[in-house]
Amino acid sequence: MKTTIELDQNLLRQAQKTLGTDTIKGTVEASLRTVIQRGQLQQLADALGTIPLDLTPDRLRRQRHKRTPRVSR
Repeated sequence: MKTTIELDQNLLRQAQKTLGTDTIKGTVEASLRTVIQRGQLQQLADALGTIPLDLTPDRLRRQRHKRTPRVSR
């Protein structure tokens, strides 16, 4: 898709340096990917905060002992 926008040249240069991109298109696309990834990571962090964990150190040790040992080859 072709779009015309005005960009702050200083911001563009800073973004290119930070992202390691050479072109405007590459910089805009990398910026969009970064924003999307950041949002996904935030959603994951928010979800992790809602998982109820009732693990005491003793209970965690018992869970570790329940694991089957791995066979070395």
